Amino acid sequence: KKMRQVFMLVLFLLSLFLGCSKGTFILLVDKAECFQIEEPGDTQLTVYYEIPSLEKLVSSEEQGANVASPRKAVKMSFIDRRSKKAVFSKTVAAHKGEVQLTTMSDSTHQLCIKPAQKQVSPLRIDIAIERGQGDRYYDELAAENNMDKLQVEVVKLNDELAEILNEADFMKDKEVRFHRKAERINKAAIWWPVLQIIILIITAVFQVANLKSFFQSKNLY
Repeated sequence: KKMRQVFMLVLFLLSLFLGCSKGTFILLVDKAECFQIEEPGDTQLTVYYEIPSLEKLVSSEEQGANVASPRKAVKMSFIDRRSKKAVFSKTVAAHKGEVQLTTMSDSTHQLCIKPAQKQVSPLRIDIAIERGQGDRYYDELAAENNMDKLQVEVVKLNDELAEILNEADFMKDKEVRFHRKAERINKAAIWWPVLQIIILIITAVFQVANLKSFFQSKNLY
């Protein structure tokens, strides 16, 4: 029973660590800003975004004010670097929201964000990336299947457990690749000095032969 409690505690800490959000903000002008994302294949990601400048714009439109500047929009693209293909692309113009993404392979992905229109001043966007489905997904799931909060929490725990196991397999494969690479480097490090010694010996033999022929041509030997 004690081992089971320890296991559940470790599982809970891992879920907190792996499910933590990576929050940041960027300033967009006219070029795309990209983030490197390294996750196992078939991993669900939720991108939460917020564009503070759109909040004032939406409030002005709701009050009927004349807004001279056009509505600002941001284009998000999710690119698999192995296949060089965009697996997701969407233009968002809401003040805040969330976007669901899925990794297609174990290779590194890029989340690129750029303004849909050229901006006169920098456009700030707050970004937070979390592993797993977003709150909207579980709300819709609960509404469709008439689930209570406890059932939804059980589904979340099952999804988090699957993500942890998937992450463990991914890290194991990554460790195996790193070990193989280290072995190749170690073999190269062993054979490179041997090759250098062979080159030095060959060079010394040629030098001795050239000196011998020189002395013989001058009748010095």
